[in-house]
Amino acid sequence: MLYFLKNLIRGGLRRKGITLVFAYLVLLLISSLLIKLVEPSDSALTRFDQALWWSIVTSTTVGYGDLFPVSNQGKVVAVLLPMFMGIGLGAAFITHVASSLIERKDKKMHGEKEYKGNGHILLVGSTDETEQLVEEIQKDETYADQDVVLAADISRHPFPDLDNVFFVKGPTDTRHTLNKANIKEAARIIIHTGNDEGSLFALINALKLKSRSCEITVRCISTQSLDTFSSVQGDFQIIMQMTAEMMVQAMQDMVHIPLQILLRNDAYEEIYYVVVPKAVQDLTWWSLHDYFKEKYNHLTFAMQTADKKVIVNPPKEEVVSKGDGIWLIAQKRPVNITWPSSSLV
Repeated sequence: MLYFLKNLIRGGLRRKGITLVFAYLVLLLISSLLIKLVEPSDSALTRFDQALWWSIVTSTTVGYGDLFPVSNQGKVVAVLLPMFMGIGLGAAFITHVASSLIERKDKKMHGEKEYKGNGHILLVGSTDETEQLVEEIQKDETYADQDVVLAADISRHPFPDLDNVFFVKGPTDTRHTLNKANIKEAARIIIHTGNDEGSLFALINALKLKSRSCEITVRCISTQSLDTFSSVQGDFQIIMQMTAEMMVQAMQDMVHIPLQILLRNDAYEEIYYVVVPKAVQDLTWWSLHDYFKEKYNHLTFAMQTADKKVIVNPPKEEVVSKGDGIWLIAQKRPVNITWPSSSLV
C-alpha cells in the first residue's frame, strides 16, 4: 500500500498536477475504507461518509476534532495515511504549483513558449530600435488592441514589462521560429533583422507560411539590396532605412512608396535645396509654390527660415524672404531660376 502511494507521489512530480490530484483522491478512498474497517462498530467512523469527511479534514491538517479514531489500529491508520501521506501530498502539490509558475515565467522570459494567439503583429528580428518600434505600434490607435510578438535570436525578453508583448526565441531565418510565433495567424509582419541578408531569408520563409490576408513589411538597409528584394515573388512592401515612427506610418499610410522612389535615384525625381536670393522680397508660400509648379514643374514642400527653423508643408500665407531655404522635387537640379517679384503676393 505504501509502495503504491510512494509511486503515485513520484509520478505526480514527473507528470504534474493531475497525477497528484489523482493520488490524493486515492489516498482519501483508502484511508476512509481502512478506518471504517478497523474502528469498532460503535464508532462514527464506521460510516463511509463520516470516514471520508474525517480523512479530508485530517489530511488537510484542519482537524476539527468532531471525529477521531478510538482504537489503536485506527490511530495507526490516521498517522500513516491522512496525516503523514496527506501532508506529503499537499507539500508536493504546493511545490509543483510554485515550480510550474516559476518555470512558466522562466520560459516566457527566455522565449521558449510558443505563441498561441492570433491577429497579432509579428516583429521578425531585433535591433536597437525595436523597443521604440514596439512603443510606436502600441501608441497607434489602429493597433492598440493587438498583441505584439517579437521573434528574435536573443537570450531573453528585451522588455518584459511592456503589456501585450510576447517573445519567441530562435533564428529569424528559419521556419521553426516563425511557426513558433504562430505566423499563420498573424495579421501583420514586420521584418527588420538589422541586415539585408537575414531579412531576405526571413521574407522568403514568411511568404510561404503566412495567411493570404497577412501583410508583410520588410526593412531594407542598403539601396543596393532593393533590386534583390524586388525580385522576390509575393505580396509585400519594402521600406528603406527609417525611424520607428516612419516604419509604423509606412505600415498604415504607405509613405515609404514615394520615399523609396526618391531614394532609388533612378526615377528622374530628386530632392533639391535652393536659397531665396536677396532680390526677392516677402513672397507668400503659396504664391511661390504655384509659381514653381507652373513655370518649372517643380514641387515645393518645405522651407527653412533664416533662423534655421524648418517648416514642412508651410501655411499658405507663410512669408518667404531672402535667405530662406526651399526644398523642392525636380527632375534635374534647378539652376538659373528666375525668381518672382513681390508683386505676386
